[in-house]
Amino acid sequence: MPVQRMVRALLTILMGAALAVITVPALPAQAGIWHEYPTTLNTTCSETRVHNGTAYQVCLEFNGNRTQVRAVAFINPGAYTNFQVNLRLWFGGGGPDISDSCPTMTTNASRACYTAFTDLRRPYVVTEAKFGIAGTWQLPVRALDMRLSAKQQERDNWCGPGAVQTTLATIGISAPPQSELADKLQTGDTLFGATLPGRIPAAINSYIPASDWQYKWEEIAVSNGQTYEAGIQRIVTSLSRGRPVMVLVIPGKLPWWNSSTPFLRHYLTITGYGGVVHADGSVHPTTFKVADPADASEHSIDVDKLLLDNANLAWNGIDSAAIVRT
Repeated sequence: MPVQRMVRALLTILMGAALAVITVPALPAQAGIWHEYPTTLNTTCSETRVHNGTAYQVCLEFNGNRTQVRAVAFINPGAYTNFQVNLRLWFGGGGPDISDSCPTMTTNASRACYTAFTDLRRPYVVTEAKFGIAGTWQLPVRALDMRLSAKQQERDNWCGPGAVQTTLATIGISAPPQSELADKLQTGDTLFGATLPGRIPAAINSYIPASDWQYKWEEIAVSNGQTYEAGIQRIVTSLSRGRPVMVLVIPGKLPWWNSSTPFLRHYLTITGYGGVVHADGSVHPTTFKVADPADASEHSIDVDKLLLDNANLAWNGIDSAAIVRT
């Protein structure tokens, strides 16, 4: 009997231990893991920033036909260090709001943390990443872009109609024919068949409800630092409404043009930006994403390169940049 009681007592202990194991709460699943750098195609990115020798940035990556998007946080340590990131992807006007994070890791290898692809929605998509590097949280970096519908100009002097068509289609308005837009813009009535920036707002607004954001045009005085920065913020405001901005440039100065054209003027459509979010919540962009109606191509360009080198002097020969915005 003592032996039987010992056996029963032992079985009771073992069964209790098993039950204890079963009732222990499960550990929370890891939100994300660090990967090697993915092969990316079409991206809109923040600038590459550096802290303590470690470079980092965040990008929106689009699939081939620009119908899906994901957020990708990149980090490239200069030496063994620890880092982590909190990552967010969200849409203006509603839609998914996706948060992800990759935990602290120590390595000197390049790594990426990314969300799954999700359907791209209008009016715009934003990603923001906050990196912790060597125990210090950095200012968030951000990228914004839209569901671009780029159009190629149908005649040599129809960059204005092509850029307006791109703007309307990107907003989600059924894009009118470029011939109709050329008539509204009176493109063929001016010297050399140019589209004047002052005629663009009325043409765009004729397709937009009066209750929606209305377009206007202005010249940004780029020689004055305060007015220049204020002009950049007005571009950011328009983009943050999901409304592209048109800018007049000297195309021969663009990095992707292969010929010098000092007397030619050309319109680009700005659809996105990449920058840093300061402590007061303001966004300071360092890059713009633009669509070129010459061939319906997309490009990333430094903000100062676009406005100071390419747009400056394009309109009236003085230190200003002509833009069309909401």
